[in-house]
Amino acid sequence: MPRKHRVTCLSALAGTALVLLFVWAVCAPGAAQAQTKFSISKCPDGPLPLPITIDCSHTKDPAAQAACRPFLETTACKVFPAYRQITGIKMEDFCKTFQYVIYDQDNWPYTSAGAGGMTIGCNVSYQARYSVLSSFAMGPYDVHEILHGYHHGIGRVPDQHVLFSSSMAEAIRVIGDDATYRKRLQSISDETKNLEKEFQEDKIKPQDRCKVANTLFDELLYLKNTNIVSEYYAWLLQHPEKGKENPQVRFNRMFNAVSKGEARRFMAQHGCDVF
Repeated sequence: MPRKHRVTCLSALAGTALVLLFVWAVCAPGAAQAQTKFSISKCPDGPLPLPITIDCSHTKDPAAQAACRPFLETTACKVFPAYRQITGIKMEDFCKTFQYVIYDQDNWPYTSAGAGGMTIGCNVSYQARYSVLSSFAMGPYDVHEILHGYHHGIGRVPDQHVLFSSSMAEAIRVIGDDATYRKRLQSISDETKNLEKEFQEDKIKPQDRCKVANTLFDELLYLKNTNIVSEYYAWLLQHPEKGKENPQVRFNRMFNAVSKGEARRFMAQHGCDVF
């Protein structure tokens, strides 16, 4: 009977420095773990004005960890410049870096907020299912939380999601995710009908009328003219907030300016006559 040999990482492969290096790579604790932290400061089209980073060390899901790098690459190299083009806002004026931290649902630190994403300053916390595991046609990327980051450049807002519907759709269009964009347009079209019906049936609470009226008017303008989004931001950057000015007044004036006077009558009809 031939002698049987017990094979271990060290006894079978020891002998040369090259072999020992291989042994370390294969057998060292944690060596086979996926990389969980990435940073991008340069894209195929050139350098970014600030680094964009991601930390996926808080998710244990292998699929989520594997998706971290492609999520970051698409967000940093496609979505970030798309929003820069659309809004005219230079994030480097108020952020030194823009960072994502990804969590699983069971270790999400913002349970009381009732949200799957949270942006504080230039830092985004995100549940994996809403970020790196998102199911866009082009693969995972972020158009939501990064927009909160960009909105730091326009001053106080009347609602945290004002202009989000049209801005996210326009970013999706600009990066070339045509299949997702078609779905988003249909969703916007459906929402305008539903919101208008809710207004007609008096189902909107008085304290929510301005927020909903702004969303509805934004979406109606966007369905007519996709270039309107850049006009929103151009006006806001040209007319910075003044002292304690009511943000709702400023945004209603913006809507009225870009719509050439249509907003004043629309807002009055929808319970938001604040100018």
